[in-house]
Amino acid sequence: MFGNKNKSIIMSYINLRRLIGVLGILLPFICILGGLVFAHLPCQRSISFYYHTNMRDFFVGLMIAVSMFLITYKGYQTKDIIVTTLSGISGIGIALFPLEFFKGLAVPIGLFQVNSQVSSAVHVACAGMFFALLAVNSMFLFTLSREGREPRTENKKIRNSIYIGCGVVILISLFAFAMLYVFLGDDKLNQGNLVLILESVMLFAFGISWLVKGETLFRDGKKNQGSK
Repeated sequence: MFGNKNKSIIMSYINLRRLIGVLGILLPFICILGGLVFAHLPCQRSISFYYHTNMRDFFVGLMIAVSMFLITYKGYQTKDIIVTTLSGISGIGIALFPLEFFKGLAVPIGLFQVNSQVSSAVHVACAGMFFALLAVNSMFLFTLSREGREPRTENKKIRNSIYIGCGVVILISLFAFAMLYVFLGDDKLNQGNLVLILESVMLFAFGISWLVKGETLFRDGKKNQGSK
């Protein structure tokens, strides 16, 4: 009886990890396709700008959903919980404090109707924190293993390489965004789709790491399921 209950709990966590990964990967694609098909919109400058389109409800809803999954996700150690909880809180900040649409026009915006420039600053800070914590989680927490109880398998070594690779991709993308902002400035950076591309790359890396964590790829045998 208790064995079946524990197995059910493990499978719930595995499915939660998979769902987080799938939602992260789908976010940019659905926003782009939804804006194009239903509102005949070109690609926006950033995924965050879909808040100001017909895809607002989807963008906010999906960000809140992913964030709540992260907040309620319980890892093996306290540091896992701290990182995922902070990731979730910053994700909620992204959803509730939108970017200003018209640069320099200070108007009430978002759920709390705060000044658009203040909202934009909070949004950017939350986005930076969100992606940085996702990289930390992938590189330094997903790679941990319970060496005292189980040996590190070959598949675990492969998974660790993927986790580290996904974290590195996120950090490089964040660094690239910072450098582009410094050398191009906000106006020129937002003229093309560079921000949208970098965000999509980071979300894809985030999604892959959680899909692997959900044992979709390179899983161990049945006796090791649910392990680090």
